Amino acid sequence: MQLIKQNDMIRFTIYTYLFKPINSPVEKDLFLPEVNVADSMRDKQTIFGSFFMHDSKLKFKSNGQVYEHHVVAQQDGVVVLQIANNSKLVREANFNRQEEEDHPSLYVIIDNRKDKQIIAIENRSVAFSETSTVARIMEEGFAKMLLEHGLEISIEAKFHTHEFWDVAAECKDGIASVKFKFPYPNLPEITDIVGEYYTEVARRTNGEPTTILTARLKERLILDDKDMLVQNMIRAASASGKLIMMRPKGQRKWKQIGLRTVVHEEMSEQVFHRLEEGELIPHKWHAIVAFMDRIKTVYD
Repeated sequence: MQLIKQNDMIRFTIYTYLFKPINSPVEKDLFLPEVNVADSMRDKQTIFGSFFMHDSKLKFKSNGQVYEHHVVAQQDGVVVLQIANNSKLVREANFNRQEEEDHPSLYVIIDNRKDKQIIAIENRSVAFSETSTVARIMEEGFAKMLLEHGLEISIEAKFHTHEFWDVAAECKDGIASVKFKFPYPNLPEITDIVGEYYTEVARRTNGEPTTILTARLKERLILDDKDMLVQNMIRAASASGKLIMMRPKGQRKWKQIGLRTVVHEEMSEQVFHRLEEGELIPHKWHAIVAFMDRIKTVYD
């Protein structure tokens, strides 16, 4: 039996996954079956949940490589799976080197309960150096499955809202311009932050509305951290993982906001001990669900 120290913690990076309808594809070779996209958007989480059934054809393939995965456990919309990388391990004995295949894995928790749409990816560098790599691999695999339903998916890391003000403080000569992009209507909590106007614009135009604030000539933007309009734009971006772009006065280069302060949460490693052996122990599963319940829509 593997012994695990009581205080060992697993660190996860927190992502939001959002769906969009494919109403007007520009790729000529993109085959779309005849489906009611509105119905697919309504049933998006039911469709997504079916990918984790035993008879699912879900595969994670990227850049010509297949990344094996294993659904460890699932219940009531919460799924725990493992994804393995493909690497080589070099061993040496008696001055002879031998290369062996190595497939280190990490844990992924998917919360597909109604109006949740959260993914927590374990930070385990021996498996993948960046959790964003895992997010892109999963995004590609899910996208292929969703295509037959007329849907696409994005998986983006949540970030702390204070990053916006940290970057703004670095702009010593002021701010010339800020760009906000808002997600296609998906989750009620994020939609409420975005507001009715942008939500309706997105639905009517099949787009992701963008707001660009630009200072007048020889002026600088006035951004008040107590202004609820500004706060809500920042909150909507951070909740959905949409990067904010900021251009300092007198500069051409834009600063990206949303990369420095991605959200992390921790959980005891003991929760996962023997879980991969198929033991769905109630108190451990409750700990996983409680962990996902702890994840907030917006992190200050």
